[in-house]
Amino acid sequence: MSLGATWIRRVLVIIALASLAGCATSPQERKEEAQQHRAAVLNAQLGIDYMRTGNLKLADEKLKRALNQDPNSSIVRNAYALLMQRLGKNNEAEDNFSKAVALKPSDGDVHNNFGVFLCEQGHYSRAYVQFKEAWSNPLYNTPEFAYANAGICALKQGDKKLAEQRFEQALHEQPGFSPALYQLAKLAADQGHNQKADAYLGRITGEARYSPNILALCLKVKRAVGDMNGAADCARDLYRMFPNSPQARALLQNR
Repeated sequence: MSLGATWIRRVLVIIALASLAGCATSPQERKEEAQQHRAAVLNAQLGIDYMRTGNLKLADEKLKRALNQDPNSSIVRNAYALLMQRLGKNNEAEDNFSKAVALKPSDGDVHNNFGVFLCEQGHYSRAYVQFKEAWSNPLYNTPEFAYANAGICALKQGDKKLAEQRFEQALHEQPGFSPALYQLAKLAADQGHNQKADAYLGRITGEARYSPNILALCLKVKRAVGDMNGAADCARDLYRMFPNSPQARALLQNR
């Protein structure tokens, strides 16, 4: 079954001095170790930024440099794992995700990212363990990401009931979390519950309303409930804001 959605990622590379292993024997060595760590995290941040802009060659250069500077940084291992995942180098991605969670088991973001990777590989039980590690951690500030990704993973397994439960749990953590609202609206619309779908979409506020997926679903649902003015608004925003999107092209072809 197709996911029909983009995984919800939360990649935050924070330039901060983490606790360092106590193997240095002098203040000068500790200072140099701290400097190497800061440089590694800075290069990891640059690597993530290059990934976001699609410059994978420079991302690879920065992240390999970061690994050389501090191979024992969970931040660096997580960032490099994401790049390997992007490049389809799954063995290297899994190896680096595993090292990242071993280096810092309390990092919910790393567990969430590892869960996404494992689910993409079809390792559903292992993915669930990682998502649960993330949302069960009281220090993880955004458990809604892990719940929502667990819902998307449940959809991939074909378990709509479990998916709905996970999306509702995400909303319990963050009532306005648009990825979960969109998924619940889509599930409702797929089952013909268009009024319910419309209610979920109506809870998406601000800039989150404006994405090709949400606008296309909005158009479909508004038509189904007989709100032609609302449907026209969604179509107008889709054409105006995302004219080259697959959703806009599909709509033009079907007119």
